Amino acid sequence: MIDYRGQLAALAEFTQRLAQVNDPATEVLRDEHLADLRDAPGMAALGCLIDHLLAHASSDGAELALLERASTLWGRGLALNAAVGDFRSQLEATMRDPADPAALQKLNAAAAALQPLAVDVLNLLAELDALRADVRKFEHLPPHPRQRDVPVNDWDWGNYFLARRTDAFTRVVRERAADQPGSAFALGVLSGYGANACGSAYLGQVVGGPRRAHRHRDRVARNSVGSWFAEHHAGALPLQELHDRIHAEAPVSLPASTVDLIESAMSSTYDANQRPAPLDLQLGYRRLLRHLELLTTFVLPSKPQPPGDPFLALLFGDPAKPFVNSMPPAAAVIQSGSPGIVGADGGIRPLSNQGTDDAPSHAEEPGSTEVKCGDFWEAIGLSLLFLVGGWFYCLISWGGGSNDGRCGLWDDITQSWEAAFPDGAQGAVEISAGGGALTAAGAVNLAQTDQVIQLIGDLFSLHVQLWEGMYRAADYMALYGLLYPDGLIERRRYAQYLRTPSTAAGSWPLLPETGPRFDEYPVTAVEQPAEDARAYPPDQTPGVMLTGVPRTPVDTAASLSTALWRQMAAGDLDANNLDLDADRGWRHPCWRTDGSIDDQPLAVTVLPYPEG
Repeated sequence: MIDYRGQLAALAEFTQRLAQVNDPATEVLRDEHLADLRDAPGMAALGCLIDHLLAHASSDGAELALLERASTLWGRGLALNAAVGDFRSQLEATMRDPADPAALQKLNAAAAALQPLAVDVLNLLAELDALRADVRKFEHLPPHPRQRDVPVNDWDWGNYFLARRTDAFTRVVRERAADQPGSAFALGVLSGYGANACGSAYLGQVVGGPRRAHRHRDRVARNSVGSWFAEHHAGALPLQELHDRIHAEAPVSLPASTVDLIESAMSSTYDANQRPAPLDLQLGYRRLLRHLELLTTFVLPSKPQPPGDPFLALLFGDPAKPFVNSMPPAAAVIQSGSPGIVGADGGIRPLSNQGTDDAPSHAEEPGSTEVKCGDFWEAIGLSLLFLVGGWFYCLISWGGGSNDGRCGLWDDITQSWEAAFPDGAQGAVEISAGGGALTAAGAVNLAQTDQVIQLIGDLFSLHVQLWEGMYRAADYMALYGLLYPDGLIERRRYAQYLRTPSTAAGSWPLLPETGPRFDEYPVTAVEQPAEDARAYPPDQTPGVMLTGVPRTPVDTAASLSTALWRQMAAGDLDANNLDLDADRGWRHPCWRTDGSIDDQPLAVTVLPYPEG
């Protein structure tokens, strides 16, 4: 089973390959089908995603619920990041011209907008902790029913569809398509057949075994490949465009004709005594569209800009007096080489973990990432509370009420956080809830103190850490399979899936890895009887599943789908029902176990066409 983007790239390749079919006997049908693909692109896209549609329809909804929570928190994080950026910008503008009433008004508005977000930060952190804990359980990726030895009629439709009567279903859908939307849908199903067969073979090769045995690695690999296609193949539409394309042709629900087509094909293809219980296709459709919507909400913010003149020179222009951040250096920040520690020139170093290693070493466990992520966000949250709380507390002092406009609390902050805020975070919340606004006199007084320079530098460091925090959060969710690792695929934990390894005959598939190291290639024994999973030569990118290898007799997704299209056009039946998870290797037919999945050797029975 491959991802959305891989399926869309394969559909584009299949369309091109179909246009190249040069056979007078099928020329009229070819042109008709090309017109169907062109004129009903949303239904074609939906057809190639039928495996995802069925998986959503038969799931428990846990993954979508997690993503809903994550998206809500992400939106709050983006709002916080934007508010800090606006506050920084308006503070600098006011300090350049403290006598400008318009600038002062904008600064007070930015502070007022930031205040409730800062007060809410403890709630945000608590919800973030709860989300991380739930994500780490991996309950959104339940074990495969085959791997649990569940009888086939108790499987869910998402897994059953990929493992039984795959060629037969594809043919029946094509046969029964009665109008142009139905034809486009059926052609999409046909494209998805080849894409899953070839794509799953690639995934199995880079993962170390099939999805059923390595569901965590398979999901990360699937998403990593999708991110690769997004960068390298024009057919891999942006997810928003994919959503809109499908939604345009079925805005409210699945058309009744599409539901009838799928259900009719299921009834005709599958033995009523061997298939799962009926499912709600409309629920699956709603979930599919919502899943696409949610994935588009995770937009990474732009890198914060350093302070402008004259503040940049004042902060970073004197090597003898380097800028020292007032915020406490959290252990998590130091351990990870945080770019939140700004360089001597005010520049932000690239995200430390975007190289080929996962700092501090590529051997870092996923669980370690989870702990560091929690500590890091806690440090950011406390820093925000203290800075914003200190700002509102000091407004009266900066207005000239005491000590010539200086704020003693701000001097204390630069010396000792503990002394400045003996009540810890809760004290900062109480301070920040005090409200107030900077007066014109206060702006003039503040502009004449060195405190404002320190504040501008501290806010820049905080903004940079927020920016990194968003990247960390995206990386964390990608590592646990919820998001595409867009912008992160150079990291070793994702890059490992973007080149086929050198796999010796008889060394695949590997048994499930029971430890926490789904981020590393398995070191388990080989599941017997071993298979030769070398569908592709070593060092091939994901594009190999679409383009093949020159002078190497390997089917591509489009060639496999086109060959099946030719058979259907000619009325021929010369095929197997391919296991679309490539569960026992490249082009392996659908199969069942005789005994337990845990038996060694595994008793594998290839199913004849009417059963498989």
